[in-house]
Amino acid sequence: MQDRLTHRYFLIHTGIGCSILLGILLLGSCKTAPLPPEAPSKAPLIEVPPPEEDIYEGVATYLSLGDPEAALTALEKAQQKDPNSRETQRLFAEVLIIAGKLQEAKQVLSELLQSDPRDTEVLYNLAMIEATSRNSTKQKELLEKILQIDPTHSRALSALGELLLKQKKLEEAEKAFNTSLTKDPANITALIGKGNLELRQKKPLEAEKTLTKAVELLPNYPFAYVDRSKARAELGNFEAADADLTKAIELAPDYGWNYYDRGRLRANMGKTEEALVDFNRAIELEPDLFLAYIYRARILDGKEKYQEALADYQKALVLNPQYPHLYVPMGILYYKLNNFQKAAECFRKAAERDETEPAYHLLVALSYKSAGQEQSASEYLEKILSLLPRDSLFYHMARYYLQPSSDFFIVQQVNNERNRTLKARMLFYLAIQYKLQGKVNSARTYLIEASDARSSGFIENRLANWELRMLPKDR
Repeated sequence: MQDRLTHRYFLIHTGIGCSILLGILLLGSCKTAPLPPEAPSKAPLIEVPPPEEDIYEGVATYLSLGDPEAALTALEKAQQKDPNSRETQRLFAEVLIIAGKLQEAKQVLSELLQSDPRDTEVLYNLAMIEATSRNSTKQKELLEKILQIDPTHSRALSALGELLLKQKKLEEAEKAFNTSLTKDPANITALIGKGNLELRQKKPLEAEKTLTKAVELLPNYPFAYVDRSKARAELGNFEAADADLTKAIELAPDYGWNYYDRGRLRANMGKTEEALVDFNRAIELEPDLFLAYIYRARILDGKEKYQEALADYQKALVLNPQYPHLYVPMGILYYKLNNFQKAAECFRKAAERDETEPAYHLLVALSYKSAGQEQSASEYLEKILSLLPRDSLFYHMARYYLQPSSDFFIVQQVNNERNRTLKARMLFYLAIQYKLQGKVNSARTYLIEASDARSSGFIENRLANWELRMLPKDR
């Protein structure tokens, strides 16, 4: 899977750079610089050979047709005619970058830099190559060198702003973007960077306006729509956000992340069927995109396709073994599938990775008890009891689980709890202990309270609703 940020960076700088390069080439041929090329149609492209009288116009033609290899061939011919032309060498390097031949481009640019260390365009292209190689230190060094030579270099300022934004230096990034836009109000990189900065600053309305300018200036760049969709979603304009992502997909139909973004938006809108289609497509295009498996698993869980959901979580875990948020939903699924041993293992791993949530310890013990492993439950609780705050209901519930023969004290403690959410959560653990003791009616009473909507964001609420469905009906 290609890194998302690297892909975006390369696409915006090569895509926009291609448009700039087209303009340079055509202006050199006394032609008007064209608008950015439209998204490729389904009809096959017709190869147009470069005109004999103007090799640079031919290069522009090939670039507009999306054929950088042919453009390189044309430039090589230009080099043969005038091997000492600095302009030809620089354009050759830029086309190499567009073609993705970064090391070859770097070699050409480095040779150019030796003869003129103050060539800002050469320095800028070298900085772009370092960025795609994730060498942010060298990238910043090159950009700062450009700005020492030309403090108003718009593209260097916008690239520096992007770098500072990634480093979460928001004030410095804002200054760089604003300075860039003062010099060049149509700088797409600066507009998109500023829009993302405004999203970070919790200014979605300003971000939408900024990103709309980017869309208007470069209507065929998909990530401008992706970023604007985030601003519109934050403003609650979900249909417009959906439309932006749909446009991004039209422009880049083979880029899986955009399907993932739209799937996530549609899942949050309650459009689960459409979201499922998007996640399926995202996974088809980006089989290593582990987040898509997680979101698809959530939808499958909601449709009670527990085995399929579990398979997706397991795949996500293989792809990212360090992701800390997988063990809880996996534990819940194993619990629903009556695989309590596996559920206990998952909740135990969740507890090891998040020491701030004491409920995971109780869920481990509850799962062992449900598996009929009272000894394992007791041994685990004795091991972790000292980790629980002694004045908390979690501690008192753990003590009750260790010695469930008398429930008077714990029932009194739970009933006296003023926090209704915490009380509902604790009633779930009481209910399961009663269920295991065969006290079905008492278990049902407490499960009804535990399923209170006020505690809907907690695991106990989800499991309480599940247990209520599984209990035998009243006779």
